[in-house]
Amino acid sequence: MELNQTSICCYDRRLARISTCTESADTIVPDSLPDVGRVVCAFGSAAVRDQTPQSGRLLVSGVVQTTVLYEPEQGGGLRRLQVPVSFAHIEECDGLDAEAVCAVCCRVASVEATAVNSRKLNVRVQLCMDLTCYGKTECEVTEGVSLPELELRSELQTVTLIEQACAYPLTVLDDVTIEQEDGAALLHAGCSLRATECRAMHGKAVVKGEADIRCLALQEDGAVRVLSSQTPFTQIWDLPDAEDGDAVDAQLAVREVDCRLEEGGLLSYTVSAGAVLTLRRPRALRRIDDLYVPGRTLQLQQEDTVLHSLPPLAPFGAEASENLPTAQHVSHVVWADGVCCGARRGEADALQLTAAVQVLYLDDDQRLCAVQRMLPLSMPCAAEGEACRLALAVRAAPAGESGLLATVTAAGMAAPETRYAFRHILSAAAEGEPQDRGGVTLLLRYVGAEEPLWEMAKRCGTTVAAIRQANALPDETESVSGTMLLIPLRA
Repeated sequence: MELNQTSICCYDRRLARISTCTESADTIVPDSLPDVGRVVCAFGSAAVRDQTPQSGRLLVSGVVQTTVLYEPEQGGGLRRLQVPVSFAHIEECDGLDAEAVCAVCCRVASVEATAVNSRKLNVRVQLCMDLTCYGKTECEVTEGVSLPELELRSELQTVTLIEQACAYPLTVLDDVTIEQEDGAALLHAGCSLRATECRAMHGKAVVKGEADIRCLALQEDGAVRVLSSQTPFTQIWDLPDAEDGDAVDAQLAVREVDCRLEEGGLLSYTVSAGAVLTLRRPRALRRIDDLYVPGRTLQLQQEDTVLHSLPPLAPFGAEASENLPTAQHVSHVVWADGVCCGARRGEADALQLTAAVQVLYLDDDQRLCAVQRMLPLSMPCAAEGEACRLALAVRAAPAGESGLLATVTAAGMAAPETRYAFRHILSAAAEGEPQDRGGVTLLLRYVGAEEPLWEMAKRCGTTVAAIRQANALPDETESVSGTMLLIPLRA
């Protein structure tokens, strides 16, 4: 007996999910600030300090720098108060170990600030974490068995495997001059990273992309202004054995944004991020579907090897709108933003997602107001496979006497994925003597409903080739129905 074994070394995706967690903190208003009258809105930027894979779990920790904007009890213009909120999240995952390669994208879904009294605030932060982890796996697949009189049915199966997964640090920094911003103070800074090109080149990976910065600034006159900037970047990282034409993917995740608005209207920012690169290659493997020895018992010692086929991801977009009620008439929208807190494929080519949406607006008295909602949305989406890496863009416009029309656009990636089970045969042996047929060598049988020749031959202790030859069937015949068949039997 001889086994044709093929060793497989690849990276399997052990974890791919969106998780949420909530943290809160109390703070006392400093003596230098006036009493709290009305909390207008609150923002937060997450800084991931640690993302450590351990035995069966992933630990993510850091701090959220929140800013609370409020009106003083005695009037006098808007005030801002900064409150740090620490967080630590543990994600359980079977098969995760210290060698796993992880991408963690942590976003602030919502910040709620409540005045306990005029000198004390409670800040509650909801975090949304897009988690992806890859673990190295080694296994064997049996592509062939050599054993006397063995009948074997197999087919070629192409599986796209991740052959490499590597993590690298990424830093993007820039200085931008903003006109008419002297004396303004930053309220909030956010960043999203987007890869525009990713290709393999002689053991390297070339990644080009853009860092989109969006900030809110409080001007001296009390108005809130949106500041935005785009910074292109190019990075070249080592990716051993990568060849021209290989499918390389870059998953980018912001870890921290350090943004400063300096004198003269200079917006200076440093984005600390991480990149997980994956190299995918298709591999053709012969999958054994069934095997037997005619007329004898085949003893097998085997186990299943499951390979996760992960083809290259393709970008897609989807959109949906929702009405948001407000407490007063909206005269002007200042800012709109959103974070995806969960997504799944629905029926009829629909994408079901949960979006945390925040909108700042001015009422008829030009007072700053905010609305924050968790929206369940259904979006038409023809992309195949589960959606991942979803980034949301929100547009909002006044609607009716007291409401907003929020339009949420989702941009993400998707690809159809499949898990294939292959045989890993450790041993195979035919036992027992051939069945005594009492001299009978031919069986005449009527086949009514369609029946595969393979199952017929296996049950009768013969071969498909013998049945085809005895009945002058073409070589491509796999099944028959409504006919008489001569079935040769082995002595």
